[in-house]
Amino acid sequence: MIVLQNVNKQYPNGTNALHDTTLHIEPGEFVYVIGPTGSGKSTLIKLLDAEEIPTSGLVQVDDVNVGKLRRRKIPYYRRKIGVVYQDYKLLPNKTVFENVSFALESLYMKPHLIRKRVRDVLDLVGLSDKPHSYPDELSGGQQQRVAIARAISNSPKVLIADEPTGNLDPERSKNIMQLLDRINKEQKTTIVMVTHAEGIVNTMKKRTIVLSDGHVVADLSLGGYINESTMAPD
Repeated sequence: MIVLQNVNKQYPNGTNALHDTTLHIEPGEFVYVIGPTGSGKSTLIKLLDAEEIPTSGLVQVDDVNVGKLRRRKIPYYRRKIGVVYQDYKLLPNKTVFENVSFALESLYMKPHLIRKRVRDVLDLVGLSDKPHSYPDELSGGQQQRVAIARAISNSPKVLIADEPTGNLDPERSKNIMQLLDRINKEQKTTIVMVTHAEGIVNTMKKRTIVLSDGHVVADLSLGGYINESTMAPD
């Protein structure tokens, strides 16, 4: 599903963000990516969603060589993946329903199919009673649920979650994690989640990839326990 093979990423200013990174994520996996600031997490996300291209090596998502995509093909590729951000990125002048349906309109779906899909995903994320609300009328947790609904509205095979609980209190964070876990299990969606939240990683155990200074320093199974020493390079 997701393959990074000997990936290096160097920015024009000389910063080496990833060094000879090799990862394989299978279909249907739920994987945490953790590490301190500057470890390469953001670069990894940008490579997966084609915002950046690798300096060398292979980045492949669902049999697509992302690093070799022509610019005009990138929007079509991004329709196959979902991305959830820490700051929600909702359109403030659109309702919940409109925020989610907006993501589907570019797919040229028929209006009645869009309406049905939006109702289905709002029901899945527990917001079937909020279709006419605007973002500023919602709590942070509800806004994040809208962002998740939008990201999964096109039934992506891969969902990238970039610090999805970063702006939420512990209880709302737990609710969002339970929702992501449900999407992973019921929709068979492969999820790659970047996080700093050690508590979540240690409580809701998943495969955990640890980055430090652009290197993969650990790749832990469900039994791994995360603390500051885990993130330190050998």
